[in-house]
Parts: sequence; C-alpha cells; structure tokens
Amino acid sequence: MSKEDHSSSALQGFEPSAVRLKRKLRLILNKNLRRDQISEENVTLGGFMFYSVYFLLVTTICIMNHISQDTFNADRCIRRLLINKLELDAVTKPHEFWEYLYRFNEELYSNVAQWKASANNSKQYYNYQMLLSNENFILGVPRLRQIRIDDTYCEIIKDLSVRPIQCYSIYHKSKEYRGKLTTMTGTQYEYTSSKTTDALKLSNAYGPYDTGGYIYHFRPKKDLNDKAIDNLKTTTWLDLNTRAIFIEFIYFNPNTELLTTINILFEFLTTGTIHVRDFFYTVPVNGFFFGRKKLLGLFQVLFILCNVAFAFYYVGKIAQHRLWFIMSSYWNVYDLGLLTLFIISFYLDINFLVYISETYKCFSISKNDIFNELIHFIEIQINRIYLEACITAAVLIRLLRYLPHFSNLIANLLKVFYKSLRNSLGFLFLFFLIFMSFVISATFHYGDELYEFHTFALTSYTLIRCTLGQFEYDRAYRVSPTWTPIFYMVYVCVVFFILLNLLVAVVNEAYVLGKLEQKQIEDDIQEEYIHGSNNERLNALRRSKRPILQAAFIQKMNRFLHIFSTQSINRNDSIDLRIDTHDNDDISLDAKQTIIVEKLQKVLLDDGYNINVIEKFVQRLSVSNDYDDEIFLFEMEESQTIKILYDEFKIFNNQHEKLAQDWKKTAMAAREMIQINTVDLEQALTMGQHLDILDQRLKKIENLIPKALENIIELYVNHFSTD
Repeated sequence: MSKEDHSSSALQGFEPSAVRLKRKLRLILNKNLRRDQISEENVTLGGFMFYSVYFLLVTTICIMNHISQDTFNADRCIRRLLINKLELDAVTKPHEFWEYLYRFNEELYSNVAQWKASANNSKQYYNYQMLLSNENFILGVPRLRQIRIDDTYCEIIKDLSVRPIQCYSIYHKSKEYRGKLTTMTGTQYEYTSSKTTDALKLSNAYGPYDTGGYIYHFRPKKDLNDKAIDNLKTTTWLDLNTRAIFIEFIYFNPNTELLTTINILFEFLTTGTIHVRDFFYTVPVNGFFFGRKKLLGLFQVLFILCNVAFAFYYVGKIAQHRLWFIMSSYWNVYDLGLLTLFIISFYLDINFLVYISETYKCFSISKNDIFNELIHFIEIQINRIYLEACITAAVLIRLLRYLPHFSNLIANLLKVFYKSLRNSLGFLFLFFLIFMSFVISATFHYGDELYEFHTFALTSYTLIRCTLGQFEYDRAYRVSPTWTPIFYMVYVCVVFFILLNLLVAVVNEAYVLGKLEQKQIEDDIQEEYIHGSNNERLNALRRSKRPILQAAFIQKMNRFLHIFSTQSINRNDSIDLRIDTHDNDDISLDAKQTIIVEKLQKVLLDDGYNINVIEKFVQRLSVSNDYDDEIFLFEMEESQTIKILYDEFKIFNNQHEKLAQDWKKTAMAAREMIQINTVDLEQALTMGQHLDILDQRLKKIENLIPKALENIIELYVNHFSTD
C-alpha cells in the first residue's frame, strides 16, 4: 500500500474538533430538551385528577374498613378487663405471675355457655363456648407458650466458677433451647416447632421471639385449669431457663365483625425482674363483598382497577422514553415506589381471598387449636391496614407535585417550606448535638432510680415532653435536690428560649426571601408590560394571572359548558393550545398546511410572542416544506402537528432571544467604536484637516456599522435555520 493510500485510510475516521464539539453540544441539547419535555408532561390536569380520585378511594376504604368507634370501644373494654382489673402491671416476680394466671382463669371462665350436642345419632356430649365480656366469643381455647434458653451460651468469670452458679444469657433465636424439657420432679414437656405452630412474631426487650415453644392449652372448665396450673407450678415448669411466656387467645365479635388476637407477654429479664407488655390486634373480617359492608367491595374493585391502569401507564411511558422517563424527574422515581406498593397491595388482596374461606369455617366448627387457621388471616389484614395507610400518605404527598401548578398561593407557601427545610439542616444538627448532651446527662443522673430516664429513648421522650411543659419535677428533685434545679433551668433556657426561637427566625427569614422573590417576579412582569408592545403587555399579564392546571381546568369546563350553552369562563391567562379539532381528511396537504400555519400564528399571537419572530418561523416552514420529514409532519393529526410546531417555535424563539442579546452586545461595541472614531476626528480637526473629508468619513462609518450588524444577524439566522 502506498503512503497516500495509507494516509487516506487513516483519515477516514478523522473528525475535526469543531464538528465533534458541535455534535456533542447537539446531543446535550437534545437530552436536556427531551428531559424537560418529559418532566413537563408529568404536570397535567389528567394526572392531578387521577391522583385525587385515587386518594379518595384509599381514604374511603380506610374509613369504612379500619377507622371505627367499634374498634376503639372493643379494645378499651378488653384492656380494662385483662389489664386494669386483673392488675397486670403489678406482675414483677414469678409468684405474682402465678397469681395473675389464677385471676385470669377465674375471669375467663366466669361466663361460659354450655349446651348438649350429638353426632350421627350417637351419644350426647357437652359443648362449651367462652364469652368474653358477654358479647365476644372466644374461638378455641387460650394457650400458654413458653420460650426457654439453656446455660451453654453463657460463661461466668473464673473467680466465681468454683461455686455452683449457673449463668443464662439473654434471648436470641439462635440460642433458644428446643430440646425436651425435664423438670425437677421428672415431668417432661415436648417442644413444639415453629413450623407446626403459628403465632405472631412479637418483640420487646429481647425480641423478636420465635413462634415455637412449650405449649399448654387451657381446659374447657375452670376447675380443670386450676389443677393444671397447680401442676405446672409444682413441677417447676417455670424456672431460671425461662425467658418469655405468652398468653394467647383469639375472640370474635359477630355484632361488629371484628376479629381480635390478644397476646400478653411476660419477659423474664436477666436482671431477675419480669417485664410485662400486652399486644392487641383488631382486624375486620369484611371486604370484597364479604360481610355486611357490601359497598366496601365496590371501592376495593375500583382501587385495583386504578392500580392496573397506573401500571399500564407507567410501563408504557418506560417503553416510549426508555430510562429517560425515570431519570427525567424525582417524581417518576417516586411513582416507581408507588407502583411497588401497588403490587404488594395486590398480592395481599389475593392472599385475603385465599384465607377468608378458612376463617369462616372456624366460626362454624368448634376446635381447640384454631391458631393455625386464623393467624395467617390476621397477619394479612394487619399488613393490609398498614399498607393502605402508607399508600394514602404517599398519594397525598404525590399531590404536592400538582398543587403549586394549581394555585399561586400554595406554590409560594411550598417554596417557603422547601427553603426553610434547606436552611434548617444546620440548625437541626446543632439542636441534635445540644439536645443529646442533655439526654446523656439526664440518663446518668436519674436513670438508676426513675423509670422515665432509665434508657436513652425514654429520656429523649421525657425531655421533649418537658419542652412542651409536661414533666414531673418533684420526682427528679427527690433524687438530686442540688442538681435538678440547675439542670431544668439550663435546659429550659437553652432549648426553649434560644433554640426554638432560633428555628422560628430561620423560617421567618425563608418567608421574607420568598416574598422578595415573588415581588421581583411581579416587577419583571410590570417592566415587560411597560416596555413591550400593546399585544405583548396584555399577554404578559394574562400569562402571570393563573397557573397551568387552573387554566387547563377552565379550558375543560369551557368545553363542557359549550355542550349545553354558548357561555364560557374567562380564561384570559391560559397558556395551553386553544385548538378546534375538525375533520380535515378530505382537504389537500397544501390546504391543510395553510390552515395549520394560520392556527399556529393565532395561537402564538394569543400567547404574546413577537409577530416578527412568528413570521420568520413561518417563512422557515414554507422554505423547508419540500423535505419528507415536513410532509410527514403535516400528514399527522392537526392538533398533534400544531403541538409539535409549537414546541419547535419555543426553541426557535429562545435562539432568537439569544441573537437579540448578542445584537445588543454588538451594538454597544459599535457605539464605543463610533465614540472612539469621533474623538480621533476631533483631534484631526485641531490639526487643520478639511471638514468635508471628515464628514464623509463619519458618514461611511455610520453606514458601515448597520450593514455589518445586519450581516451578522443574517449569518446567525441562516446558521440556526440550516441546523
């Protein structure tokens, strides 16, 4: 191969630096325009209406299904019965646990319904139904479930190892003892695996606890339970290895169709005390046309249809714009999270329909151990309640995307809120450091004797209540009479009088800055009104009067009113395209192009754009209509074509404004050059040159400068029109 051929082949992939720069800038511009176009499409009246309807659906389901006075009254009645009346909070030692168990047995079997029953003409037998507070039917029988740990996971120090002392560590699922339990009297109890035992996973100090354990089911009679409890007590069923005991039972109220599971937890801490906590979970049985509330099923079906419609919309947008749809806005990422919540909600609805039949069987068939049939349904209902509450809050936050475009007042308030959040980050860090110093100090001073200060979490809660004016000063004063007055005085002065007022000052500053920015915008609009033409003045005020969604709403209302009458609402500030759709299938392509151009000119003039820029853009369309792309553009629907041309005109107008700015800069430079030349001419006059020569020179300069400026503008316009 010759050198010339070699050099020509080497230069085949060569691209000049100016061309590469131009290509990269064009790619960046196209990406930015595409991102802006996608983000603008998110703010539509249809999207606002969809999220509003969705929010109303979810709120209605929550109100009809979960938030009711019956739920509150049912829980309060049982809590007063099992917690207050039986003195559950007084249980702190093992013998008090057995006393509570006797009281629980006495109260539980004080109201038992008994009747005779027979099966297949055989011998008669008795059925027992326990009633809790007269109206609630206990399903099955209550049970005790014990969780244990052995001494293989704990080591004592060497100095004490010579003594017969056993050590037991705190509970963990990996350290749980699952072997056969043999008591000191020789009685053996078998461990029930979590695979065959269903229970709620509860947690407190040492949790979450496993669902297995050593289980004792209550007997159908009170005297049998008294003997069984005596047997458990004498056989040392409860010893040093015990870490937690649960009292579990489920009851149903047929009047309100509420299913409640009660779990009373006795935690045997390594310090020798017993920590007690109760867990009440009340869930409705009705839903999807089950139960008395038939109307609830209709809202749930509409809820699922909205989920399906949103899923198709989101997937379609991703298929249209690829990953640009997700990356164009943070709200699109937020919508992806909402879509995930919708999928989880749909999965829980399917499980609800699967387990609802087993739940209704438990109401009709008497069975002692009903936990395996009902626990799954209760867990699903609990998760559905929490998920619907989260979806309601998430959709309400999603509406914040549209509210600024629907009201100028809300937009200004949200701007102040966002600015105050950004300005408050440093303040929150400062507040956290100072507040945690008081928390640590109070925990070490009062934590050994006062319950409200014995952990960092409770100390933080106590000091927050102290900031709101709710604190028990006398109890802290008894612990430390010298330190308490100093501590509370310094805390109130620093946190309440200094830091909280500093936060108010930060928010007030953000509000003042927001008002100043709004005033600056109004001044700019007023200046445009003063210096612009008559058409531009009027349309400048029109564009600033109403936001986008409000104008779109007025446009929809006008279309609706035109169906019944010729009246309409004043929409003097609508910036949407006012397009009357007609059937133009029978007209030629040239006639359609003329109609589209005329309508486009009318829309642009109504929006306040300069008529000279509009004419230049129309000339550009008339010159470039021979290309196949332009012909294909005018073959589309009229409204879609006008929208595309409207977007292109925005880009053309921005480029024209940039050229105007460059022209101003060039004019300023030319003016300076004229001033310099005039100074030179004055000096020449003093040197005795002729006046006619100087006048000719000035005229040439004055004539050359406008021609040079016109040539520069034509070069810029031709360059952008060819691109």
